[in-house]
Amino acid sequence: MVRVKNRYILIQFMCNNRSDTDAFALTSHNLTKFLREKIEKYYGEFGLASTLRLHVIYFNDKTRLCIIQTRHGPHRFVTSILPLLTVADTEQVRYRTLYVGATLQQCQKFIVRYQQEYVNKMIGNYKGEAQRQRFVEEVTKMKQI
Repeated sequence: MVRVKNRYILIQFMCNNRSDTDAFALTSHNLTKFLREKIEKYYGEFGLASTLRLHVIYFNDKTRLCIIQTRHGPHRFVTSILPLLTVADTEQVRYRTLYVGATLQQCQKFIVRYQQEYVNKMIGNYKGEAQRQRFVEEVTKMKQI
């Protein structure tokens, strides 16, 4: 019996017309639907059928990080179309692939390091201690995956 191997793709959305502190209104369901449409456009029915197990399992609208789960092999379809995409829902965005990992635990470790760097960079923009604490909580909140 052969086990099913998954790949976890960590991407970040870079908005062209928004600042880094604005929240991003995009749901994981809409993103999954959009990615499947684009995979069908570029790779046809074969690409769509091979990415049936494509799921967005984590999305943080504050840091604009997203983890996409797909099978090993067809993950190349997802990573190859991300640089070609320029729209997410109605927003003009750029997709940036940060990490491709074999386990969710390794992706979470990368996210923790990345969020710590993000907090250190952006904490100076907030004046009060309450604002800083709320910002740190919003950035570092991570639901159980």
